[in-house]
Order: sequence, then structure tokens, then C-alpha cells
Amino acid sequence: MIPCSSRCSSATRVFRVFGGGVLALGCATQGPAFETVTTLPEPARHPAGADIDLTAKLPPTERRADTSSGLVVLETPADPAQARAVIAAFFRAIVSESPSALSSVLAPNAVMQDGARRESAGAAWASRFTRFDYRGLANERLYRDSELRLREDQRDLWAGVPIEVAWGTRPRLLGDTFTFRLTPSGAGWSISEILEEFRAP
Repeated sequence: MIPCSSRCSSATRVFRVFGGGVLALGCATQGPAFETVTTLPEPARHPAGADIDLTAKLPPTERRADTSSGLVVLETPADPAQARAVIAAFFRAIVSESPSALSSVLAPNAVMQDGARRESAGAAWASRFTRFDYRGLANERLYRDSELRLREDQRDLWAGVPIEVAWGTRPRLLGDTFTFRLTPSGAGWSISEILEEFRAP
């Protein structure tokens, strides 16, 4: 009679072999319970959930805008120093009586207003060049840059320029004050309106 311990050991060995065969068979005939991949997906080019519309158009640029309206695009503000340079170029064109130099600082539809009279700025100064001698003012200081005053008005600038020429007995060729309206032009400014109180001698 085989002792119980021997029978138990033999049964245990048989169970282990048989169980191992079943386990091996199960592994051979059944794949893993999860899905496998051979390559990893490429990372997203933008954060998940971000909706990018490449066909959307930006709103037109503005000098000032309220952010409560949503997306706004602000234009680069023109340098006020350039406005001062344009005014200086205007007076240089006057004392040199140069219509071409004058047109380089005037907007295409620039107007000149004297009281109630309103006309093309280019035509108004061309007429004055034929009637008065502005070249005689070439060595005069017409105004002080420190007294030039600039004021913003939406997209434009207004500039007030007091004339400081001491006329004495000479005929007065300019009004006491010039007021310029300057509008953005490219990266700078151009004169679109000139106000002057002038009475011809």
C-alpha cells in the first residue's frame, strides 16, 4: 500500500503538469484582452479641443477699439514727431515757393479754409506764390516748435502753430495762427486741412 504522502505528491505533480499544459494551451490559442498597436500616434499640433479656423478673416485695423466688441486689431500708431516734421516741411515749401515740395506733404484732397472760404490747398498756395514774395521769409523763424500743440481726434491729429514773425512795416504774408489737420499716410502723416485767418495786404 502506497503511503498517502506519496500518493499526494504524485497527484500534485500530475496536476502541475496538466495545469501547466492547460495554461500553455490557453496562452497559445487566446490573445491579450487589450488592443495593441505597432506605432504610436503623432502628437496633436494644437491643444485638444482647440478649434482653429484657418479661413477666418481678421477685422480691419483700427487706431482705437473697445475690447468688449470681441477680437480687435490695432494699427501701429504714427509717431507724433513725424507730424512735427511734416509741418516743418510745409513751411519750408512755403518760403521756397515750391509747389512740388508742398504737394509732398499735402493729402490728395487737402483743403485750405480762410474764414468761410474753402478751396484746394494746392491751388490756394499756387495763387499766393504768384502774388506775394515768400522767399523773403527764408531766413525768418516762422514759429517755435516748442509752441506747436498737437491734439488727437480719432485717427487724426490737429496741430496749432502760432506764427511769430515780426512784420513791422512789411506786408503781412501769413495769418497769426495756422491750424493743421493731419491724417495717417502710410507710416507717417499728411496734411488734409489748413485753417488760416489771412487778409491779403
